[in-house]
Amino acid sequence: MRRVVLAFVGSMLFAAPRALQAQASGDYRRVLVIGAHPDDEDSQIISWLQRGGNAETAYLSLTRGDGGQNLIGDELGEALGVIRTEELLAARRVDGAHQYFTRAYDFGFSKSAEETFRHWPKDSLLNDVVKVVRAFRPQIILAIFSGTPRDGHGQHQVSAILAKEAYESSADTVRFPVAQFGRPWTVSKFYRDAWFNFNQATLRMNVGEYDPALGKSYAEIAGESRSQHKSQGFGTRQPKGVVWANVMRDATRVNADTPANQEKSMFDGITAVKPFVPDEKIQARDRAIVLEAIADRPFVALGDSALVTATMYNRSHVAIQPSAGVTIEPDSSHRWKFWYRAREISQPWWLSSERNGDLFSPPISTIPEDVREKQQWYSASYAAVGSDSRTEITVPIVYRYVDPVRGEVQRPLAVAPPVSVTLENVSELAPARTRIDRFYNVTLRSAMMKPADIRVGLTLPPGLSADSASRLIHLDSAATRTVTFRVHGKLDTGIHSVAATATVNGKPYARGYVPIEYEHITPERMYRDARVTIHAIDISIPEKLSVAYIRGVGDNVEPALEQLGIPVTIVAPGAVPTTDLSKFTTVVVGPRAYQANRELIDNNAYLLSFARNGGTLVVQYGQYEMMLPGMMPYAISIARPHDRVTEEDAPIRVIDASSSALKKPNSIMAADFNGWIQERSLYMPRTFDAHYHPIVELSDPGEQSNKGGIIVTPYGRGLYVYTTLAFFRQLPAGVGGAARLFVNLLSMTNSGSSTRAAGTGR
Repeated sequence: MRRVVLAFVGSMLFAAPRALQAQASGDYRRVLVIGAHPDDEDSQIISWLQRGGNAETAYLSLTRGDGGQNLIGDELGEALGVIRTEELLAARRVDGAHQYFTRAYDFGFSKSAEETFRHWPKDSLLNDVVKVVRAFRPQIILAIFSGTPRDGHGQHQVSAILAKEAYESSADTVRFPVAQFGRPWTVSKFYRDAWFNFNQATLRMNVGEYDPALGKSYAEIAGESRSQHKSQGFGTRQPKGVVWANVMRDATRVNADTPANQEKSMFDGITAVKPFVPDEKIQARDRAIVLEAIADRPFVALGDSALVTATMYNRSHVAIQPSAGVTIEPDSSHRWKFWYRAREISQPWWLSSERNGDLFSPPISTIPEDVREKQQWYSASYAAVGSDSRTEITVPIVYRYVDPVRGEVQRPLAVAPPVSVTLENVSELAPARTRIDRFYNVTLRSAMMKPADIRVGLTLPPGLSADSASRLIHLDSAATRTVTFRVHGKLDTGIHSVAATATVNGKPYARGYVPIEYEHITPERMYRDARVTIHAIDISIPEKLSVAYIRGVGDNVEPALEQLGIPVTIVAPGAVPTTDLSKFTTVVVGPRAYQANRELIDNNAYLLSFARNGGTLVVQYGQYEMMLPGMMPYAISIARPHDRVTEEDAPIRVIDASSSALKKPNSIMAADFNGWIQERSLYMPRTFDAHYHPIVELSDPGEQSNKGGIIVTPYGRGLYVYTTLAFFRQLPAGVGGAARLFVNLLSMTNSGSSTRAAGTGR
């Protein structure tokens, strides 16, 4: 087997799809689709182009979707960006296209291109887009958005603005020198997706066309691809029959004499290129040769080696030769072993260094992300007996096991530090000058070949002490153990930290990974220091406050309440009817909980009854489902698009300074609205019934003020509080003023609140 290719893929040409290999000669048609976020892609057009063989296709997303929300877990920010990156790659495995990203970090919703460019330097992002255009060399750029305010999101506008400028200037070697940006490339045509505006379409395609070789239509493939965006709740059907996709020709350097609405194809006027032939349409025999590379362990320590068993299966009808002297007959296999040397930590490459503002620090990759992930895969080749033509097979090295429920599970072999050390949280809240008593779980994960004795300890700030200075534990090879320390004491107002260290053979480890694992995506690991930042704040908590909490989407508010010493009981939506809510002073509904849980809508009458009987019901923001009859005690209206305040430092004006929401038990000052992150408020009611009493009003600069940030109404003997302020972002981040205000909302009662009616409107 010495002549079998056992090296890992080290060059783009070796691993790249055929169209990327042919870029120098311009053999194939290529289309680059450009949007702002992972879920902006037009899956139907991408599937029709790529799987139908009309053109080699790639999607360039400016961001990885870090600023969105999460319907499947509690990861937000960069962790959510990892999930949504992997969801895009899962979509690409379905539709076969390629995937690019720029360095832009999704900082959250923005209302204009101008606001977006304050976060993303325009020249930096345009440089990224031009580099991708010159690397992929498309004849056509298709922008998802218009580049105008009608796109709504400022990041959407920017994606289209940059797409058009890249079309216009990708051949400019003065502005974009070859040494830095690659060989110049002239894009022939520029289209815009007409999904949002059919009336402007100049060309339409039947993406519902059935492909006998695939056994599906391109629209069905698109439905499966689109449904990979599970964190956004974008599961969709797979339609059969005619499905039209629409585009608008915006600019062209070819066939300019042909009116846009008389084109027969996006490729009219593009010559000297040929359609792309998808891999599955080339040779069935090649698909009958299977290569596996199975590691003996799930993790391997950096600098160490893992034993891998490779097997080539010949399920074709002809004999093949992986190397000289080795023949694999039909329905046979050949096996060999090799050692894999771990040279680089397995982690999202764009997170390998700290962000620079709202741009990731590592340079943009002009290798598609789907190709990049294959560059570390294992490769072997074969030829049919009697043939000199060899075929390469590239597969990931995986660890394989059997789950009693899921069956066979394969996970890519991961390279990790010998010992990984993590603490559960990154940020916590604590009441200042108040005794705290909490547990810190230090998780140790071994990638070592042999068991080891490990000394684990905490470094604590002044005022805190642990039940033991350190612990000595025995950690087996490839094992995971959690060591729990009990910490107590008091902290002065301010920011403090708790750090964990594990020492093995005299070498300290103070960093580790957090697994990100969902069944529909490739597992990933995010590395961080084993450190928790504690925000000790001046806050008063009523002694009798007791909370039942119904979790919402991407919701980490409940742990923050517990850190403040508030008794909290989690209640599942389906358990609402059988839970004795009368033993709680307050029931809290998490953000978008009604949207995510049909059972909660069905059981909402029990929550309203709790308020009617004297309890306080605090509901965090929902979307348009909140306008359904019976959802809230009295009607509200939410505009389309919805009102929101995206500037995290936008001024907040107090409407009713006497309200207990701003007075008890914490006196809310202007300083309490400082230091908020990402956004102030979202899905704010445009109008509301006269029974509701508004407490504050706010808006982004230059916009009409909205009074829907906090509205309160008596309901029977109790109180109903509805808030659209972004507490779900502020409390997990340790924003003290938001925590003080939220505790006030939880503490309000019918008798203790200022709830006089204030009329409808903003």
